[in-house]
Amino acid sequence: YLGNLINMGGVHAAFWLTLEPVAFMNDFAGKFDLLLMTLPLTFLPSLLAIIVAIWNTRKTILARNYWLCALVLSLIGLGLSAVYFIPMNNGFVAQSFTPEEARVNLEFWYNLHWVRVALSAVSCLFTLLAFKATVNAHHQIIPVLYTHLTLPTKESMEITVGVGYFNEKER
Repeated sequence: YLGNLINMGGVHAAFWLTLEPVAFMNDFAGKFDLLLMTLPLTFLPSLLAIIVAIWNTRKTILARNYWLCALVLSLIGLGLSAVYFIPMNNGFVAQSFTPEEARVNLEFWYNLHWVRVALSAVSCLFTLLAFKATVNAHHQIIPVLYTHLTLPTKESMEITVGVGYFNEKER
C-alpha cells in the first residue's frame, strides 16, 4: 500500500501539477478507475494482516501495542480517504471545479496526500517493530541443527549430527 501511495504522489500527482487545470482533470478522470482499483487491493490485505497480528499477539503486550499503533495510523489514513480524498477525487472526475478551484484543490490534495504517505510509512515502521518484538518474545528457545566432532584419538573417532536447542541469550 505504501508503495502504491508513493507512486501516486511521486509520479501521477507530480505530473498533474505540471498540467493546466482542465488538462489535469481530463487526465485524472481517464486514470482514476485504474488508480482507485489498486488502493483496496493493497490496503485491505495490509489491514487484515494487522488485525490478525493483533489477535495473534494479544498476550505479548509490546508486540500487540506496536500492531495497535500500526492499525491506528492505517485507520487515520483510511479516514482521510473517506472524508477528503474520495469526495475530492469524485469532484475532479466530474470536473465540477473551475480551473482556479481545480488548481488550488490539486495543490492541497497533493500536500495532504503526502501526509497520508507519512502515516503509512510510520505504520510500516510500527509493523517492523511489532515483528521484532514478536520474534523476541516467541523465539526464546530456537531449534538448531548442530554437528559435533571429536577429534580422533587412537581409541575412537566420534561424529554426531542431531537437532538440539539453545537459549537465544546464549548465542
